[in-house]
Amino acid sequence: FMPDDFKVYTNEVLGRVAERAGADLTGYDIADWPIGYDDLEPYYEKFEWEMGVSGLAGVNPFEGPRRVGYPVPPLREGMRNKLFAEACERLGYHPYPTPNGILSQAYQPPPPYDARIPERKGCVYCAQCNNYGCHVQAKTASPFTVIPVALETGNFDLRTRCKVFRIDTDDRGRASGVSYFDPDGNVVEQPASVVILGAYIYEHARLLLLSGTGERGLANSSGMVGKGITAHGDVRATGLFDDVIVNGFIGPNSAMRMDDFNGNNFDHAGLGFIRGATIGISGGGPPLERYDVLPPGMPRWGAEYKEFLAYYYPRGFDVTMHPETLPHRDNYLDLDPVHKDEWGLPLPRSTFRFHENEQRMWKYLSEITQGIMREAGAKHVWITPPARASRWAGGTLMGDDPKSSVVNGYCQAHDVENLFLVGASVFPTVTGYAATPTVGALAYRTAEFITKQGSLFG
Repeated sequence: FMPDDFKVYTNEVLGRVAERAGADLTGYDIADWPIGYDDLEPYYEKFEWEMGVSGLAGVNPFEGPRRVGYPVPPLREGMRNKLFAEACERLGYHPYPTPNGILSQAYQPPPPYDARIPERKGCVYCAQCNNYGCHVQAKTASPFTVIPVALETGNFDLRTRCKVFRIDTDDRGRASGVSYFDPDGNVVEQPASVVILGAYIYEHARLLLLSGTGERGLANSSGMVGKGITAHGDVRATGLFDDVIVNGFIGPNSAMRMDDFNGNNFDHAGLGFIRGATIGISGGGPPLERYDVLPPGMPRWGAEYKEFLAYYYPRGFDVTMHPETLPHRDNYLDLDPVHKDEWGLPLPRSTFRFHENEQRMWKYLSEITQGIMREAGAKHVWITPPARASRWAGGTLMGDDPKSSVVNGYCQAHDVENLFLVGASVFPTVTGYAATPTVGALAYRTAEFITKQGSLFG
């Protein structure tokens, strides 16, 4: 994240950016993070160097200060990168190669990072990157990095095909372990001195609501469990070229973007909204992932459709924005009163829609993305609005005040001192960026904090 991303309330509300923008923030519950960029920067570094992140420091004028660069160079450029970057530069923007959790070359973490993590190969630029696993293990993923190391220590037991359904507590209200269904459906109680949840926003909220003895569940004296959920509603500008072969299916899907309209990096005066989006290229994948990327009026079946797909599949790509969504009191998670899962547990239910600030942002930034695509030379350009929300966050928010948040700055539950929730569910606000690096930095910071708390294990 950028340094200002952690202080949206201070910068945009108290700083009167919202007032100058003419933004109607009725219904929004905006809060600062209890920690800042400087608190996380050492852990961003640790995550990048141990997991293996490709990138080039210093080329994005909006990035926060860094002690060191990225461990490996950026992924190689394709035609999409070239067209996007040159168009942005002509328009006065600042494109840069996207840092990726995909290795551009073979890599093993050097000391002082965890050199026990095995060497992995670099990307081979196949056509099955987005939404798939990696057959050469170039992707930054725990099964290729930290899990093998943890298993080798003998101190880690990986139990697959199990389902935790309750956080158990003792008579003092402390977490005493978890109860789960094993692969055969048997209930197993696992005692623990410390319980750490890393199960994404839906399961974090559901587990807390299903646990404890009170009506509100566990770690919920604030009543904030399930509140403050956010997500990205990606808006896509698709461009087709009559005379350029793009071959967007080759290699990773996102390798170039810009932050000129991200966060508070641009003048919002009179725009009617605050915050923004990161804007970059996308649109890769095999034909089955692009069969429905069609301009308005194009038939979805028949000879004309087949001719269109055959000709334009290798001649197009997308400029996609990831717009920030602000937490709104009408967006929340709770337990479904009717529907249950295969274990008989209530499903988590989300009540969510994009509100005024997001919709005004889409309208403004859609013109920017279409402008980039036209500057790149696309002959046919159209906008696809969000089909669904993605990259969810919130539900167990982080904060200093136990009355308005679930965990503190170390992801430690205010109400249960030996319970920790690590993941995007603790984000008070979400930015235009994907959550993964910040989740990783929080995980390292929280783990370090826990190991120093001897009283938790007494």
